[in-house]
Amino acid sequence: MSGHRNNFLLDADETILDFVRSSRESLRFAMAALGVPYSDAQYTLYKQINDDVWAEYERGELTKGQLHVLRFSRFFGLLGVDADAKRAHELYFGKLCKTGYLLPGAEPFLRTLCGMGHVFLVTNGTPQAQYGRLDALGIRGLFSGIFVSDEIGFAKPDPRFFAYVLTKVGAAAQDCVVIGDSLTSDIAGANGAGIASVWYAPSGGQPHGAQPDKIARSYADILRFLSE
Repeated sequence: MSGHRNNFLLDADETILDFVRSSRESLRFAMAALGVPYSDAQYTLYKQINDDVWAEYERGELTKGQLHVLRFSRFFGLLGVDADAKRAHELYFGKLCKTGYLLPGAEPFLRTLCGMGHVFLVTNGTPQAQYGRLDALGIRGLFSGIFVSDEIGFAKPDPRFFAYVLTKVGAAAQDCVVIGDSLTSDIAGANGAGIASVWYAPSGGQPHGAQPDKIARSYADILRFLSE
């Protein structure tokens, strides 16, 4: 897969950053601060709601601001709780911005990848949360560039997001590879932009709706594909 493809457009959450761990801790903190009865067993419900609203955002059906509040209003509705969704977001988000974790094996993978070419972080996450967690981890300086949807005005999988990145990077589509865990944003976006892609799917599963060039079950798989 290598050839001249030495510009790696790398997703953040659940590709290298352990968003679930950060989110779980931040939700526990917010619920405690609000005095809302909560157990970690309810995180699965919150995560499903959060995944759904992010999918709506990717489809252009919600703004980021609407997403932030709607996930909590839906969550509280299903719990039968009367609580302030806007305040819940503020508490959750404030904690999230300082709660950064890497997935197991992500740091050596990232450092190896940086030795193979230019690594650009491409994310739909909110700037304060992304930069805050990268800084907490001390890894922001590893990237040749960081591209956040809110700062660009378009979100993955919108082809305009990738067109912006390619222009700023100064690279052609055929010189890049998108690496990410999301079929709907990373891989669909790569398909629409004519960029090769590696789907990081360590939990298994087969692609649907979008077609990656390679399917990686581990970081070692990704590095092997890029070296071929």
